[in-house]
Amino acid sequence: MNRTPQTNQSPQEMATADPLLRIEDLSIDFRLGSGTVHAVRGVGLDLHAGETLAVVGESGSGKSATMLSVLRLNPEPPCEYTAGRVVLDGRDLLALPEKELREVRGNDVAMVFQDPMTSLDPLQRVGNQVAEVLRRHRGATRAEARAEAVRALDEVGIPEPERRARQYPHELSGGLRQRVMIATALVGRPRILIADEPTTALDVTVQRQILELLDELRDRHGMAVVLITHDLGVVAETADRVVVMHHGQVVETGAVADVFENPEQDYTRRLLAATPRLESA
Repeated sequence: MNRTPQTNQSPQEMATADPLLRIEDLSIDFRLGSGTVHAVRGVGLDLHAGETLAVVGESGSGKSATMLSVLRLNPEPPCEYTAGRVVLDGRDLLALPEKELREVRGNDVAMVFQDPMTSLDPLQRVGNQVAEVLRRHRGATRAEARAEAVRALDEVGIPEPERRARQYPHELSGGLRQRVMIATALVGRPRILIADEPTTALDVTVQRQILELLDELRDRHGMAVVLITHDLGVVAETADRVVVMHHGQVVETGAVADVFENPEQDYTRRLLAATPRLESA
């Protein structure tokens, strides 16, 4: 691991600084026909401006449910927030009326999902989809939104952005579709970008390109990034701090170098031992 953190603060300074986002004692249940699943239990974490925070764990660890709670995107029902707060600018996002929460989505916090094909409209040209977000969040005219959409596609490294803007999602490669999703997330100029397994379906070369893009965009826009992943190799190359989750709880947290070189928990050690990519990270 030789990545230099991009935030100007050391992990020790971040520990004492006021966080941009704070999750406090969060518990989430999913009430299903077969019973209640306690998906998240007493989770707390901080996110600081300008950092990349990785939230890691195996499938079912509660990492996605935790971060989806920031925008209240867990389906209600069956999801029920039984305890805790998600605090941004002194406001508990879990208690906001839907109208106020819509203002937070995209403007303050945006999200990139694992599979763009489940998020992009297959019947709409990609440029129109980016433009629609611009019109909704920034009040742009139709012409302004179209021009800005092309610029947004160009910023995320999509070649021939004017031509690509006229294409449909199925006409793009997986890597280009993910770049469209990132462009769509960023046009609202959010302070926080949450990326849920953004490279899982991509080959290794494209994975690295997407991760490098997220790094560049974070530095350019001064935003914080939350990377939800099961891949500790990705964490080693990308993140400043890491939160390790297991069975709905945070079991370890700290600077990436500290946690990876001197893990305190058996579960973290097992995760590290099962990640051969770390040898070349």
